[in-house]
Amino acid sequence: MLRHLADRSTSFSSCNPPSPPVVLLDARMGIRPQHPRGTTLRPRPLAWLAWAAALLSAASSCESVSPSAPPRPAPATQARLELHAGDAEVWAWSARVEGALAGPGTLEDCVVEVGGEAIPAAIEHPQRFSADVPLREGENEIAARCREASSGELASPPVTYDVKLRDAPRARARAALAGDSLVLDAASSEPSELSRAELVDFAWFRRRHRAAPEWIGRGPRLELPAPDAVDRALYELRVRDERGRSDAARIAPPPDARVAPPPDAPAGAGARTWIDDAIVYGVVPPFFGDPPLRSVRAALPALEELGVTAIWLSPLFGAPPGDFGYAVTDYFAVRPDYGTERDLRELVDEAHRRDIRVLLDLVPNHTSVEHPYFQQAEQRSGRSHTFAFYDRDPGGEPTHYFDWEHLPNLNYDNAEVERWMLEVSLHWVRRFQIDGYRVDAAWGIKDRRSALWSAWAEELRRVNPELLLIAEASARDPYYLQHGFDAAYDWTEELGRWAWADVFSPPRGIAARLGAALSATAARAPRPERTLRFINNNDTGARFIARHGPGLTRVAAAALLTLPGIPCVYSFDELGAEYEPYGGLDPVPRPARGPLARHYERLIRLRRSTAALRAPGLLTVHAGQDDEVFAYIRHGDDASRFALVVLNFSDRPAATRLAIPEPFAAHARGGLRDALNGAAARVAPRRGSLALDLSPWDVRVLVPR
Repeated sequence: MLRHLADRSTSFSSCNPPSPPVVLLDARMGIRPQHPRGTTLRPRPLAWLAWAAALLSAASSCESVSPSAPPRPAPATQARLELHAGDAEVWAWSARVEGALAGPGTLEDCVVEVGGEAIPAAIEHPQRFSADVPLREGENEIAARCREASSGELASPPVTYDVKLRDAPRARARAALAGDSLVLDAASSEPSELSRAELVDFAWFRRRHRAAPEWIGRGPRLELPAPDAVDRALYELRVRDERGRSDAARIAPPPDARVAPPPDAPAGAGARTWIDDAIVYGVVPPFFGDPPLRSVRAALPALEELGVTAIWLSPLFGAPPGDFGYAVTDYFAVRPDYGTERDLRELVDEAHRRDIRVLLDLVPNHTSVEHPYFQQAEQRSGRSHTFAFYDRDPGGEPTHYFDWEHLPNLNYDNAEVERWMLEVSLHWVRRFQIDGYRVDAAWGIKDRRSALWSAWAEELRRVNPELLLIAEASARDPYYLQHGFDAAYDWTEELGRWAWADVFSPPRGIAARLGAALSATAARAPRPERTLRFINNNDTGARFIARHGPGLTRVAAAALLTLPGIPCVYSFDELGAEYEPYGGLDPVPRPARGPLARHYERLIRLRRSTAALRAPGLLTVHAGQDDEVFAYIRHGDDASRFALVVLNFSDRPAATRLAIPEPFAAHARGGLRDALNGAAARVAPRRGSLALDLSPWDVRVLVPR
């Protein structure tokens, strides 16, 4: 302030202000008064204050007559160069880089620099430019240089594009029968996408479930003795290129048409896999205890005793605390509140030792709004590399289904999104040897990008042809089995509506309504035996036993485990536990193992041991409007191998007579045996009819003696 006043005093000369000492600031910011002539004087404080006051007064009185200094011109805005995008993860080997000149001027020449290479950029507007630049694996520092007419050469601050792809070869195995030989061929294997490095090694292995791989030979083509009809081994090809990068693929040998299937295989089943015999158990890890993944591992002996062949783990990727798992924030991490990667690996290994497969719940339709990609898109809008990762309406707003505003849909018209989710899917198969996926909201991606699923499934099956892929979508839509999925849900044509939703209420007429629901699915589903059936899952709300009671639960469980389809038992159904899946992620109180658990065990054991219950054939033999008894025959092509299932959906005893149709009646005349309790049943020799006295909630599974 004092220096400012001293500077202004020169404009007061025409007003004859008092002659003061000139005030300067020394290097130590102290005040050093000087005489106008340069003689240093010792100041007197009171005199100094009086002079300062007089100076202020003079400045005020002379302001109107003092000549004003000419204004300093404002400095011109300095031109600078900017790239539109910030640091980003990239799922491609190239990217379009855009930038602009901020400030006045005109661009004359631009290049984008990446990896020591200068890529000429197209100037699409006097102040905007773009270039398609190649990227390498890992981090790529990108910057632009442009010449501007008046400012000369300008350079942008750099950004880093982190390419998440791995530049590796792609193994492709083929298998064919030639006479008595099996020919394994690796000729369609491909070099890495970027380096195109030559493939130098082809190693072949035989893999049997639960066994270590067995080396069988080396070379791009291998000829072996043809396997026998019951050999379910897979053949694995491992390729390596000259840089040491490798990849693996598996192939199943084609069935030999000259060899009859084994006698216990259901007739008409074709080339059966473990999927045709699967009994899936839905697992929500935190319901089992803390820490969740270790608690699930500790429960494997009980699940093995129950007889399940596969467990489906609810989403275990990174998600916000407390979320059930469908709001994914990191697809490549095990959520820390569930456990570690080691916990998951040990769980999968232990399950495989017990001959139990492991499915993960994949969530490819959307991410959480808290996913870093969505956060970047929101912060930088169209200037974010990930802005186009999300499906958007004409106004640029992210789309979503239902009231899922926190779950923005991904944009599968963007090639990077397709590659990203493929790499997610392959990651868990390769790294943890998981056995398949239940794919959440598969219907959403079908609606937005119907061509996606075929290529996705083909690439996954290149790595493991035995993966089980279940679409959360209706089995009545043939699209899903035609585009790579093995099974879909027992839904009606209405999105998310369970086919059995209206079957069990009111309590009278259940048999007829169940028959109608089964007929509707069979009429539309290309393979009804590939329908995922359930009475509980994560979306059915309160448990079936809480809504309908233990008696009806007992009979519904029998229908679930004896009808064609892939049965899914959900967390603690066999114990009769009551809870709401979305009610929280705390351990679920479990009743002690009792009659219901033994009922489930007997039914599962019977399904696994009785070929007819795993065959696709279903023939309804009794379902009257006023009768609560529902009966059906389960069969393959061999009429002598069938099972007659009789269910009493009533809390009252029932006396019923069933007419067994030919040709099954011919094989029933020697008598039937209840496979659940061993009791005998007699069929009338001439009429082929069977009289039964059923107790309330009775279940019978009758097979020829």
